[in-house]
Amino acid sequence: MTLFKRTARAPEHTEAAGDDGFSLLSANLTIIGDIESDGTVRIDGRLEGSVRRAAIVVLGTGASIKGNITAREVLVGGTVEGNIDAADRIELQSSAVVTGDIDAGAILIREGGIIRGRLLVRRVETEPTEPSRKASRTPTVTMRESTPATSDAR
Repeated sequence: MTLFKRTARAPEHTEAAGDDGFSLLSANLTIIGDIESDGTVRIDGRLEGSVRRAAIVVLGTGASIKGNITAREVLVGGTVEGNIDAADRIELQSSAVVTGDIDAGAILIREGGIIRGRLLVRRVETEPTEPSRKASRTPTVTMRESTPATSDAR
C-alpha cells in the first residue's frame, strides 16, 4: 500500500539526497490501521494501530498512538499506549507519555518525560575485534622513569 509513500523524485535527486522516504500523518488526521515504512514517519495526528519496520518514527507533541512501534530510532513528544522497540535509540521529550514497555539500544529521557512500563536498554554487542579498536581510542599515558644522561666518553 502506497498511501504514505511519496512519489519518487528524479533519479539524480534521489541518489544524491539518499532519500529513504518521508511520510506525514498531519495533526487533523486519524488513521485506524497499521503503518509499514522503510523510511521516516512523522505523526502529528492520531494513529490507532502499530508502526512497523520504520527507519525513524517522530511523534509530535499532542500526537497519539494506540499500538506498538518498531523502528531503528524513535522520538516521542506525544502519547504512546503500546510497546516501543527501538533498535538504535529512543528519545522522550518533556511532553512524552509512554504507557508500555520500551526496549532500546540507548535512551534519552528529557526532564518531565513519563514511562509507565518496563525499560530495557540493551547492551550493544561487539565483534571480537572491537575491544582492541576500542582500546586504541582510549588515550594512554606511558610514564618512563627518567635516568640521568651519562657519557661514556672520558
